[in-house]
Formats: sequence, structure tokens, C-alpha cells
Amino acid sequence: MGVALAVLCCWWSAPSEARPITYTGGQVLVAEAQADQWQARYTYSHSFRHSTSVGYVRMEELRNTGQLELGYVRAAWLARRWNQPTSQGNLFVWGGLGYASTDLGSGIGRHVGFQADWETRRVYTAAVSELHDGSGWRHRNDTVSLGVAPFEHDFERTAVWLVGKGMRTTGMIDDKPKAALVLRLFNPSWWLEAGVDSNGKPLAFFMINL
Repeated sequence: MGVALAVLCCWWSAPSEARPITYTGGQVLVAEAQADQWQARYTYSHSFRHSTSVGYVRMEELRNTGQLELGYVRAAWLARRWNQPTSQGNLFVWGGLGYASTDLGSGIGRHVGFQADWETRRVYTAAVSELHDGSGWRHRNDTVSLGVAPFEHDFERTAVWLVGKGMRTTGMIDDKPKAALVLRLFNPSWWLEAGVDSNGKPLAFFMINL
């Protein structure tokens, strides 16, 4: 019960995109798949403001590099939080280093990113941008989201959200913006998301608190 309450205090009611920081001592495993991209990440939150992650990213169909594989470590920081009686806003920033392999060769890979979100128990918005950079290559993932809940959920029960997204990855062969529609289910222990993008390709996301 104590862990669940800590999670809820940090995530409030409806986590926008998967937040890079949870609660003090929190451990999270994340796996994500979409067209031409796969990610996995483990995160440990040292406090409600700071976390450290180790992760893996794979991208395919890239214009200049063919494909990218990146193993990394990163640090995240809660730069600002706005608490209101019926809403919450957050601004997270992060950065990391790793070892990247592409068709051009291998070497150090760098990345930085941010997430801004605002939410109530029925509506939320989020914007996420992450830049991956190395010798001779650069790719940026941008995602904006708008989610609505058909009903206000109890904190300890599974919540249901319908989420629309706009996404773009620069540097891909097909780097045009695309839309996606997903169904999201989550509670204090896990988060599951599945849907399809405007090209008809599936998307999936899973997160679990350890």
C-alpha cells in the first residue's frame, strides 16, 4: 500500500507519456515498439526529482545510416512541477551517453531530451522530444499527445484512456509526420498501451514497477 501511494503521489492520476522519474527508490522496466523502432529501458529514481537509466534503442530505415543500435546510460531531472487542486503539470529534462553502431561505423552516441505534460483526471496533453547524435548522424523523435478518459477512475483501479498522437522521426527514409490512435490501460503496478499509426502499423508499450 505504501508503494502504491508513493506512485500515485508522483504520477497523480494519469501519467502522460511514461515519465522518466517516479518516486524515491522506484524501479521501472519499459519496453516499446513501433514502426522501425524498438526501445527497452530500466530506470531507478533516486528521488522524485532525479533518476538514472540504462537502455537500448534500435532504429531502422534511416536515410544516411541504414540502422542505429544504441546502448546508453542517462540521467533525468524534474525541472519544474505545477500542482493545482484538480490538475498537475511537469517539465522533465534528461541527457546521456552510450555506444552506437550504424552502417557508417561505431562510436560514442549522445542524446538529450525533454518532456512537458499537463493533466487532469479526464484530460491530458504531453510533448516529448529526444535527440540522438553521433559521428556523421543525427535523429530526433518528436511526439505530441492528447488523451481523454471516458470516466474518472479510482486511484487503485485500472484506468482507461484513449490517446491520439502526432509523431515524427527526422532522418528516416519516411520522415513525414504521422498520427496514431492508442488505447492505454494503467494502474499503480503496470501500464499497457496498444494501437495503430496512420500507415496501418502497430504500436505497443509496456511498463512495470518492480
